Amino acid sequence: MQSPFRLGLVAALVASAFLSACGGGGGGAAETREAPLAKPPAGTATRPQLDGQEAAQYTIARYFAQAGQLGSDGSGLSTDGWMPPEVGEVASFTPDFVVAADGSGTHTTVQAALDAVPAAASGAPRHFILVKPGTYRELVCVRDKAPITLYGAGADAGEVVIVNGNYNGRPKVANVESANPCNPSLSSRTYGTSGSASVAIYSDDFHAKNLTFANDAMKDVVHGSGYPAGASGSSGAQAVALMTQADRLVFDRVRVLGHQDSLYVKTANASTVSRAYFRDCHVEGDVDFVFGRGTMVLHRCTLHYLSTRLPVGQGTAMLAPSTSPLHRYGMLIINSELTADAGAPAGTIHLGRAWDEGVNAATNPYVAGRSPNGQLLIRNSTLGAHIRPLDPWARSTSGRAYSAEGNRFAEFHNAPAR
Repeated sequence: MQSPFRLGLVAALVASAFLSACGGGGGGAAETREAPLAKPPAGTATRPQLDGQEAAQYTIARYFAQAGQLGSDGSGLSTDGWMPPEVGEVASFTPDFVVAADGSGTHTTVQAALDAVPAAASGAPRHFILVKPGTYRELVCVRDKAPITLYGAGADAGEVVIVNGNYNGRPKVANVESANPCNPSLSSRTYGTSGSASVAIYSDDFHAKNLTFANDAMKDVVHGSGYPAGASGSSGAQAVALMTQADRLVFDRVRVLGHQDSLYVKTANASTVSRAYFRDCHVEGDVDFVFGRGTMVLHRCTLHYLSTRLPVGQGTAMLAPSTSPLHRYGMLIINSELTADAGAPAGTIHLGRAWDEGVNAATNPYVAGRSPNGQLLIRNSTLGAHIRPLDPWARSTSGRAYSAEGNRFAEFHNAPAR
């Protein structure tokens, strides 16, 4: 049986006519010329590799060419050929608002400055918000605003930290306490995964640069001990640092710090396709720390695995896409580095697994071609010694065994870290 990558090749070649006409087949301004890092490994059933013809259909330009609403047959998306713009040099920005905890700006909290931006409207100008150095412990929700650029003035993203410490299983008073305002989960007795987000971006055309988004809920857990109330090694510990649910998002030189579920790129519903681009970013965590059904590209990024929270030697999966089976493009990792801390045991960590979102064996069993199954390509990147060399893809969250025929996971021209 042919792999899902090969089965979709003809359709992708037909779709490429638009990109070729617009000059987008090679990747556009946001995509660098790629050279093989080393002689690629031979493809196997447990570690499939794309050939050059297949890989040509999985570029930044192709991931971002379409968005909108999927029809029941996979049609219906709008082709706009969007390519992520440069955020720009912060020295050239004139801030509309300035956030400073000491009162020297226009606002003392990030949320207050964001609230001051007008609502989204056709032709609305971009608003620039400078955040002065400091740690801002708050919940942030950006919803349906005019285009925003949120930035720190220094090149060190660690100078500005937006952080909170909510997590999935954290108890709260139902119908009284709210989770993140973008996903308040008001009637729930716990925050939930989406409600745990420190920062939620639900506003199209949002840009961020030189900032850190963090969730420190599990900072005191060491090798399986010290979990807060409502969390354990098996449940409740999901704690999102950055969650997005919008289109045409650009994150440049940002850090996303957490443990389980650090970066969550989602969409309004299972039939919506929306796009988020991460350039020169650092994302760290342990279990499923980059996940979601949104179309996302991590370009020239570092994905850093942390071993400190989990029991010594415990394996896990780092990436968990839940892409609709009707959509060809989910998650692309390109020209990036997958690293780990010094305590990570060699050859134990899976690159990723499919998040079979919404699948339940009893009430909503997995159905091939209908249930989310994730799409992920890692290409032209370096893989640390913590990655399993022979079988880097794990069982799905619903327990489906990985197979090259049943999953849309592959690599192209990756190499071990030196």
